[in-house]
Amino acid sequence: MIRAALIMGCLLTTVLAGCSGAMRRANARLRTENAQQQDQIAALHLANAELQAQLALAQSEPASGNVNEHIPQLASVAISPLSGLDPSSDDGPVLQVHVQSMDGRGRPIQLAGPLMAQVLLPQQSGPPAVLATTSLDAHQVRDAWRGGPLGTTWLVELPLSERHLREPLLIHIEHTDLRTGRVHRASTTSRGQR
Repeated sequence: MIRAALIMGCLLTTVLAGCSGAMRRANARLRTENAQQQDQIAALHLANAELQAQLALAQSEPASGNVNEHIPQLASVAISPLSGLDPSSDDGPVLQVHVQSMDGRGRPIQLAGPLMAQVLLPQQSGPPAVLATTSLDAHQVRDAWRGGPLGTTWLVELPLSERHLREPLLIHIEHTDLRTGRVHRASTTSRGQR
């Protein structure tokens, strides 16, 4: 009787272990498929944004043998994870915002046009308070280019007060593309220093 109970217990444990392993594999497969679909959706959004930019350019200029359709266009801007605080600056802490730009295929593309960056402090009630803002003209944007092993970005520096270093801040950028006149925006939240 005891032997039969032990055998049944072993069989039940084996079956349950097999089920949980199969469930883990199924969950992993679903997570992988979900990540791949999210990547496909992001790629389609970029391609669509580039097509819209090309259409806007084609409508604003007289036809010149459809040359514009072969020129990559800016599809989106983003704030790079390379962005962060530089506390070693002689003039006090500086938030270094690294801006990335992509064409419709997710590749880096040159920024051409003015760029504005703001650091905002969220408020419990009312709109966020502007802590720092700066605007770069097209020439300054061209000079803000940074390249290296971690990729291509455009650097915008914003001085901050020491008292705001420990608070989560909202970073907002806005770029007007000189080629198409389209405005591209991106925002992120910075983590406060510990």
